[in-house]
Amino acid sequence: MTPLSSGSWSQLALIGGFSAFILALALAYRQPATAYELSLYASTPLLYWLLTAVALVSALTVALGGAPRFRAHALFLAGVSVFSVISLPLVRGYYYVGAGDSLTHLGWVRDVMDGETAIAELLYPGVHSFAILLTNVTGYTPERGLLLVVLSFVALTFVLIPLIAFEIFPRPDTVVIAAFSGLLLLPINTISTHLMPHPFSQSMLFSTLGIYLFLLYVSRAGPGWSSVRLTSFGALLALVGTASVLYHPMQAFNLFVLLVLASAIQLVSRWRGWVPAIRGHKSTYAQMAILGVVFLLWTGRRPSFENTLEAVVRAGAGYLSGAPPTAAGSAASQGASLQAIGAGIPEIFAKLFLVSLIYVILMGVVVFAVLRHHLDGYPETDAKIRYLTIGALGTLPFVAVYILGDVGELHFRLLGYLMIIATAVGSVTLALGVRRLAPRLGARGALVAVAVVLLVLFPAALLTAYPSPYIYQPNPHVPQAELDGYEQAFELHEDGLTVAAVRQGPWRYNDAVFGTDETPRDAYDRSVPTRSLQPLNGTFTGDGYLAVTQYDREREVLAYKELRYTQSGFESLDNRVGINRVSSNGGFTLYFVEARAVREETAPMSQADATEYVNYNYPVIGRTVAPEL
Repeated sequence: MTPLSSGSWSQLALIGGFSAFILALALAYRQPATAYELSLYASTPLLYWLLTAVALVSALTVALGGAPRFRAHALFLAGVSVFSVISLPLVRGYYYVGAGDSLTHLGWVRDVMDGETAIAELLYPGVHSFAILLTNVTGYTPERGLLLVVLSFVALTFVLIPLIAFEIFPRPDTVVIAAFSGLLLLPINTISTHLMPHPFSQSMLFSTLGIYLFLLYVSRAGPGWSSVRLTSFGALLALVGTASVLYHPMQAFNLFVLLVLASAIQLVSRWRGWVPAIRGHKSTYAQMAILGVVFLLWTGRRPSFENTLEAVVRAGAGYLSGAPPTAAGSAASQGASLQAIGAGIPEIFAKLFLVSLIYVILMGVVVFAVLRHHLDGYPETDAKIRYLTIGALGTLPFVAVYILGDVGELHFRLLGYLMIIATAVGSVTLALGVRRLAPRLGARGALVAVAVVLLVLFPAALLTAYPSPYIYQPNPHVPQAELDGYEQAFELHEDGLTVAAVRQGPWRYNDAVFGTDETPRDAYDRSVPTRSLQPLNGTFTGDGYLAVTQYDREREVLAYKELRYTQSGFESLDNRVGINRVSSNGGFTLYFVEARAVREETAPMSQADATEYVNYNYPVIGRTVAPEL
């Protein structure tokens, strides 16, 4: 029997892979979410994951070990397979994703669409404008429009990471390796960068376009071109830099740092005669100046930008006065919480950052090779690695400032940006390694070795793309029942009474359903004390409402392992004197808390109390549910 040729088995593998992908996608679509899901991974049918794995293995095998003419098909199969994983919330009918900042961004979209807010009033209107455009074009809801925006930037990143790597080291193997590396989506760390409506995360992924245009601009000049003459790539770079300010100024500042340091390298190289390839590159002075001016004009006198600067200044003053803030205080607090539920920093670091660390090490290897002049035979590769490395190192002082000043979790945001560079440059290291190993293992053998490494990295990376109990976080799924319940509560509750929620006040939900200008934020900024659902006297001073969602229950009990709120605490709400369940839709429950429940938290329910409890004429919202005794 004649063995199959490389082309024949590649075709068969691709047919099997595409068939598995189509079946997996159909299966996920036919299993929509019907309620809140704590884990996207566990709630999606197991067969979907098996079929997607088959598709991905088929693509990886053909791309790195099959006939070269089928590489493009294999890369497309790999891309759509991983993209289907990232798209699962949309495929499986999630109403919305993002239970924190994303709800406020949804409210801003509503405000702009309703004419309540001018788009120019927002500090970073890019994502919101894009969402409104998609909503108007497709006819989808604002919720779905925002989810499409998220997926659009992921798709952009999947395309541009291999193009960036190819621009650094233009070899066919580079594209293949970088394409699979980009599918790992290492810039998303679920701590400060997310796969949900979050302008910095989308702006960070958008920066791949700025980096790619920068590399094209500096080196794609024909003979005789002046180093300062503007080209089409230069104009596009200036335009993308301006757009990045509108998507998020902080990410635009990272691009500005890259352009400043690139300009400095070019200036020094021409002055001192260093790095011949850089001396021949086009200057980035104009793009640097344009981005700097736009950044200052846009952020000047913006309150949120000024608040961040003030936080940094206060931290610096604290160090000078001998009363510094707790460095990385939020991270230390989260570490203590992890230890309290039986997890540890090494475990969570391995889950979230081990794959990223591997690519940082790979980048370090090629940077060391540049410093040792081992890449002098590839002058353009050498020069572009220098650009990106110095651009990445230029952001590290800001990482230190954010950590030492305990300024939110901004250092993790910068880490996401740095992983874009590390992914592209690390892929170049692997491509160079393949060329080194080819004489010993053969070209195909070296590629197979890389394929095995990538095959191990894929599940480790994709398992943390979305929050889940695997990394001690809840899925940020927001079902329609949750938003409907809050909308009903805000509309119909008795004026003057507090509406509180678990862990933090429900003001984000008010933003989402009514817009950010509808009600003062502090009107819904009350939450239950952070250690227990009993007592409630830290939340209410008299009658009030307590909102509890299925998300609250599963987050606290299953994801956080009852660290603060327990299952018995939630169950007690239906059995305590003076706490009355007045509305429930399966995903949202609203309780009316009487003043006496606040005063008599620990009083046992007597028969007289029970009778009065049943007959009490409490305010009703929607469908009344009789108290259970």
